[in-house]
Amino acid sequence: MKRMRTVLKRILGLLIVALLLLIGIGSWNLSQFQSRQLQLSPVAVLALDESTVEEHLSAAIQIPTVSLSMAKLTADSSLHQLRSYLETTFPHLHQLPFIRRTGIDFGDELNPSVLLEWPGRQPQLEPILLMSHMDVVPAERSSLDQWTHPPFSGKSDGEFIWGRGTIDCKHGVMGILEAVSQLVDEGFQPDRTVFIALGHDEELGGASGNKKIAEWMRSQGHKLHLILDEGGCIFTEFPGLQGRPAALVGIAEKGYLNVELKVDLASEQVGHSSMPPAETAISILSSAVHKAQTHPLPARTEVAMRETLQYIGPEMPSALSRFAMANMWLFQPLIERTLSAKPSGNAMLRSTIASTMITGGTLPNVLPNQAVATLNIRLMPGDSNEAILQHLTTTIGDDRVAIDMVPPGSEASAISSTQSAPFQQLHRTIREISNDVVVAPFVLVGATDTVHYADLCNHIYRFIPTRLSEADTRRFHGVNERIAKANYFEIIRFYHQFIKNTTQ
Repeated sequence: MKRMRTVLKRILGLLIVALLLLIGIGSWNLSQFQSRQLQLSPVAVLALDESTVEEHLSAAIQIPTVSLSMAKLTADSSLHQLRSYLETTFPHLHQLPFIRRTGIDFGDELNPSVLLEWPGRQPQLEPILLMSHMDVVPAERSSLDQWTHPPFSGKSDGEFIWGRGTIDCKHGVMGILEAVSQLVDEGFQPDRTVFIALGHDEELGGASGNKKIAEWMRSQGHKLHLILDEGGCIFTEFPGLQGRPAALVGIAEKGYLNVELKVDLASEQVGHSSMPPAETAISILSSAVHKAQTHPLPARTEVAMRETLQYIGPEMPSALSRFAMANMWLFQPLIERTLSAKPSGNAMLRSTIASTMITGGTLPNVLPNQAVATLNIRLMPGDSNEAILQHLTTTIGDDRVAIDMVPPGSEASAISSTQSAPFQQLHRTIREISNDVVVAPFVLVGATDTVHYADLCNHIYRFIPTRLSEADTRRFHGVNERIAKANYFEIIRFYHQFIKNTTQ
């Protein structure tokens, strides 16, 4: 018994030492877990002709520039109408010293995409590229009665401007042009050349818009200092910050892959539904889809999510939360489980698999010989198309289910550095204009036109300072898309300052 007590005391002593060691290491890590936010004073608020810039955006919204392929474009399409509107609203940006390219420059006279070039005083410096897109998704007819104001009304109610494109992405188009127009009026001249690319088919993948612009740039031998496109926003309700907004900057974006699952049964396995076999084409396919969705890919916290937490963590008011973030080596499984509990957090952690389409059967009383489902997969950096197919093959484990990749697809992008001068210029601008926010990098779960420029630039970032609550995120491609007037003015001021910070 005495010997047992001695052993227990030793074990208890070792546990106490281990606990003290953990606390010591954790406390040291916490002491080194310092804020990464640039400490800057806000710049003086740029004076704007607010009623005029509001009218300009409202008028742009009223042009229903629903995405169209080149095959469906005509000379009087709404996309050409918007291009003409931009020319008449900003005439000084469409004449020397600016150089405008459109139409035949990109292989087709009817191509409405626009590339504006503002030549810099030092042509040996690599240019910057600002991007946005003129096209929008349609408003579904079945939802029209749910809109507070018609989707292409451009209605301003004094607080908000309403309509399709207010947050995706005519506020970017108009915000960039308003900022450049203001700089020209101020007599500003950039040292670096500024390119402005306005695509017409981003919602369709950009094959005739920014892809063609990128091809032109490649043909001219251009390499770019940085690229800034849509993507990240200012989220006003970020978990753990207790009301402080988070400005999330996309330093990478997920890849895009569609996978088809198909079950084809022999003729002797189909027939009348009154004598069904143990398994049908539909039940086999349903089981495969269920396995695919209930066996998620592993989290990739080490990719960009770790950097997100390193920027967010030190700003958390909760000491316990800061301790956990400072000691990822110990708390990573808990953090991953917490984030995985919500779709938005889960999407930032891993490649996601969503079943989006399924077909099978022709009549209620006939057993189908074929059933087909489509899985839409968004790939984290580090996961490849081949790795995803292997995961699905192993997870489903059924030779009766054919698993095939459906082109086109794209791998995840490279990750742009947060240590580079271009990122610091962007970080600085955000903090100068929107001083209340916490700046953090993240992996964008959607896709942008930046994919077409991957070989032209190592510093590609995705951010517009659009302020969004959790409820507002559902306005993207949804009902009642709108932007606060004050936020739109903030966006113009952001682009104005960003151009100054990156081109001088």
